[in-house]
Amino acid sequence: MTRAYDIIPDIHADIDRLTSTLECLGYVQGSASWLHPEGRIAAFLGDFIDMGRTNRSVLTLVRAMRDQGHAVAIMGNHELNALLYHRPGLNADGTDDGYMRAHSAKNRDQHQTFLDEFPVGHPDTNEMLDWFLSLPLFLDLGGMRLVHACWDDARMATIRNRRPNGLLATEDLQEIALENDATGFAEAVLTTLKGPEAELPAPHYFHDIKGHRRTALRLKWWQSGAMTWRDAALSVPDPETLPATPIEGDVAFRAYEAEAKPVFFGHYKRLGTPTIDAPNAVCLDYPRVTCAYRWAGEATLDPQNLVVLD
Repeated sequence: MTRAYDIIPDIHADIDRLTSTLECLGYVQGSASWLHPEGRIAAFLGDFIDMGRTNRSVLTLVRAMRDQGHAVAIMGNHELNALLYHRPGLNADGTDDGYMRAHSAKNRDQHQTFLDEFPVGHPDTNEMLDWFLSLPLFLDLGGMRLVHACWDDARMATIRNRRPNGLLATEDLQEIALENDATGFAEAVLTTLKGPEAELPAPHYFHDIKGHRRTALRLKWWQSGAMTWRDAALSVPDPETLPATPIEGDVAFRAYEAEAKPVFFGHYKRLGTPTIDAPNAVCLDYPRVTCAYRWAGEATLDPQNLVVLD
């Protein structure tokens, strides 16, 4: 019998968003955790922390559901960033501040709400970081797949070659922090959690949802066929500003196969109305609209199973 899952995207420390999503999906608060009367399982796509101001409440709820067998969960790039921010070592920024993720103003600002509740070096923080390491980078649940940003078979093989269970080990973190591509492991992990990117041809650039100027473009890896930069654009408020020329150059971009099992992902801070992206792929991360997907074994995703909260 196929198990039924409710796929829930990036919560980002917003306990009200989390509880309203669970309630809409029919979950109730039991004595030990939230659970579904019909035995459905919540499937969380990572990015539990940062941005919102209820990091501890969100993490406590998700952990209880997972511990009681009412949920599964994977790692997001914000959990990886936290592991690196709090761990002594070298960082790719070239700053000698003693941590694997530089304690720059930009990184600190991104992580500030978590730091307010989990300061660097506090025992509660260290315990939570250990829990982050218990989150797999991806899950293949038989009839469907979960990943935070990108499912690429070649990169999954690279990760599984070292970590068959998809769990990062402490000794992997420095290699990832330095983005060391000698073995391909760091690149595989970072692409899995952050998605494939490519540099726009000069002099093109865009401003992201937060107003930051960017020249690297996130790509719609789940779409097959030739695409222009404009067609492939993800998380770009105004794609019309991008060139309508074919994607060229050194771009590590492999489309998700049309025959592959359904894959659910978050990460991309989509704008507009939630929709099914492909018959076997859907991004559920819409910061301005709360959504989820009720999956019951279907090989072709059904728009009627896409739940959008008012």
